[in-house]
Amino acid sequence: MEEQIRNLRVSDADLQEEYASSATSMNNVAEVPSRRSNGPFPFRFIPLRMGGNGGTHVPSTESIAMMRDEVSLTDLKKMTELFYEKAFQDVTLDKLIRSHNDPHGARFAKWIHQKLSNSNVWDRDRKSRDLVPVEVAGGREVVVHDRSSAHAAAWYSPKRPKNEVGRHFTLDECWVWMRLHFWAMRESGIMETSPTFGDFYVRFIAHFVRVYEAAAPQFARDSFRWSADPKNIELYLKNGRQMKDVLGLNLQRSMKQIPASEFNDMEWPYNQTMATDSESDSE
Repeated sequence: MEEQIRNLRVSDADLQEEYASSATSMNNVAEVPSRRSNGPFPFRFIPLRMGGNGGTHVPSTESIAMMRDEVSLTDLKKMTELFYEKAFQDVTLDKLIRSHNDPHGARFAKWIHQKLSNSNVWDRDRKSRDLVPVEVAGGREVVVHDRSSAHAAAWYSPKRPKNEVGRHFTLDECWVWMRLHFWAMRESGIMETSPTFGDFYVRFIAHFVRVYEAAAPQFARDSFRWSADPKNIELYLKNGRQMKDVLGLNLQRSMKQIPASEFNDMEWPYNQTMATDSESDSE
């Protein structure tokens, strides 16, 4: 497993940067910003900023201001906790979650906050974690202390069928993950307060999901649209919390589920201006 963790980490500049940053982040502890007013705030388009080593995502002046003025860590935690409530019940995703007892939502919220606001709340959390190895499938053990090790633990979750143990995430798993996550974002109310965050966050997730499945970013906009239609959620629940319309599809069949213009759009999510009305359907 350690080799797989190293291979995942070296395959992605963002993972490398996160791993390296933990050694120095405590030298300059950033305070956690708090929101000044309740909103709602007017929409503005904020492009992703790619400028770190190897083309990593870095917070921009605009994203820092958005987090300072419009979105708090508490807001993010509400969103991520709602997501994990859904994931724990989802037939596809729950198999990847070794334990419901870990503070998944709080950790995820801190990671988002750090990425967008330039705080170091996630690094500080990592430094206080219990580093006792946890047992996964086949009696293997892993110390879960960053994104790379957390996702390796998911690959080797003891809940997975034996023939799936160790397999990396597939497109349909990423697709389900994004749909549930954007549903949680809507449900949390964060989009009503800050439509700017909602628009930005869809593109932010599209960037970061790429490391798990190269084609997954092209399905982020579909996932966002899916989460807006109550009929989709009703059908999902009726089907026993299984997304039967996407599960098991190969790439060719998956491509037919989204507009060709989106699958072939190589600029999104890195557009520097809001080129089309369909980019993320900020509502």
